Amino acid sequence: MDGVKLADRLAYGAGCAARRAGFLHDAYRVDGPVQPLDLSRRFLRLCVAFVLPGGNVGAPAGFGVPFRQAWADWGYLRAGDYLAGPEGVAFVAAIEPPKPMLVVMTNAVVDLLRPAVPVLAGLNQYGAITRGTETILLSKFPASLLVGGVGDRTKVGLPDDTKVPGFMAMLPVVAGVTPQVADVVLDEHGQKFLVTAVETLNAVWRFSLVQAVS
Repeated sequence: MDGVKLADRLAYGAGCAARRAGFLHDAYRVDGPVQPLDLSRRFLRLCVAFVLPGGNVGAPAGFGVPFRQAWADWGYLRAGDYLAGPEGVAFVAAIEPPKPMLVVMTNAVVDLLRPAVPVLAGLNQYGAITRGTETILLSKFPASLLVGGVGDRTKVGLPDDTKVPGFMAMLPVVAGVTPQVADVVLDEHGQKFLVTAVETLNAVWRFSLVQAVS
């Protein structure tokens, strides 16, 4: 049996397992920087079974653990696709047969913004980030957004300044978009986070963030 046939049989077997143990999910393919879960981007409905990393099915997922293994017929899927079903929304991080897929469970919907650069020093209008002065790089993307990484103190410099919490975010890589340090992540609740580092891990962007304060 050649490699192509073996990969096809492995995908078929994973699909059979998912039909017995999983739930029906809608699959969406990202084809641009706006609203990946729009109905026009749904291309498939299939069964998916999520288990914890390591294959543990006898324990609940711990808080702050976004990764899952997923059994499904991955022959129809590719890294970066979203899966939406009764257990929430996830995106495919890696497909490496014969292992099950690695997916990231999401808990937020975010925009990625780039603040406008001042034109002339000292002669600009109000310099804070406003909805009229930034470029929208990504819009309405489900993401994993969790407390973690390195925080920072507020910039006033007083001894009793509170520490701004650090966060980590993960999103699928989108062609044509290049995140940078100092970009801004805005979630569906209006919270703003400043990007302090960006790491590309195959089909996944991992952001280090600091929560913005007024």
